[in-house]
Amino acid sequence: MTLDLRDVVGVPGHSAAFDYSPDFSGLLSDSVLAVAGTPRARGAVRNDAGVLIMRAELDAKLVCVCARCLREFERDVSQVFEVFLSENEAAKDDPEYYRVEGAAVDPGEIIVTELILREDVRLLCREDCRGLCPRCGADLNEGDCGCKPEGDPRLAALARFLDEK
Repeated sequence: MTLDLRDVVGVPGHSAAFDYSPDFSGLLSDSVLAVAGTPRARGAVRNDAGVLIMRAELDAKLVCVCARCLREFERDVSQVFEVFLSENEAAKDDPEYYRVEGAAVDPGEIIVTELILREDVRLLCREDCRGLCPRCGADLNEGDCGCKPEGDPRLAALARFLDEK
């Protein structure tokens, strides 16, 4: 979706609103498998004393893979973004601004970028996920696997001594 900003750029106090379903294909990865349902993004770009500010609210449900136990789970995402936009060529190197070209902007591109920057690097199905056993691969969330924990190799001689007793 492209939002036309011609009526906003030169007129302080004016705004252009949007409400649509963004394309999240750029968000999909090994951790984020799909989008469940229809995501919704709504907000506006307003000219605040010559500064363009985009405020957006996002509601989506993502199908993710847990970084510890590899189970699929759904994650509700509800984020509010407020970013600065600029037509100035010098702003393209400034991380505080998103560049606007030709008095138009794609809010979906900005929303996906902001979501990637704000999401955790390692997505977990739950905070206390125990993950998989490094020896047998059993899911430790379902219970202990029975594998004997590896001891410290520096104490191997002491472990052999205790096993003999």
